[in-house]
Amino acid sequence: MDDKLFEKGIKYEIFIGIKDKDSYQEIFNVNDFKNILTEICTEKRVCFSLLTQFGGYTHNKGYTTETSFRIIIIGFDEKEIALLGERLKKIINTDTILITKTEIEYCFI
Repeated sequence: MDDKLFEKGIKYEIFIGIKDKDSYQEIFNVNDFKNILTEICTEKRVCFSLLTQFGGYTHNKGYTTETSFRIIIIGFDEKEIALLGERLKKIINTDTILITKTEIEYCFI
């Protein structure tokens, strides 16, 4: 493949679990989260991919596992990514989220 097809860009990934920080219960289900994310991203015209995963972590009451999500966004404003993360964090009522930023090369074929 010709390297000239590739563009440079930034990939953001938002990792968020769906356990409530107060009850340590999964208050939202996968479809609830998909609907919330779709509504927000449609409003802001954010192109995204959503992966469902399972993870574990330690908190002040011990160790737990939960359903979590990885939201992948390529080429959007960094401040808007942080605002999206904060908004989702508040809606889910979780302690923390993780946002990563990676320089990538990509192409659409």
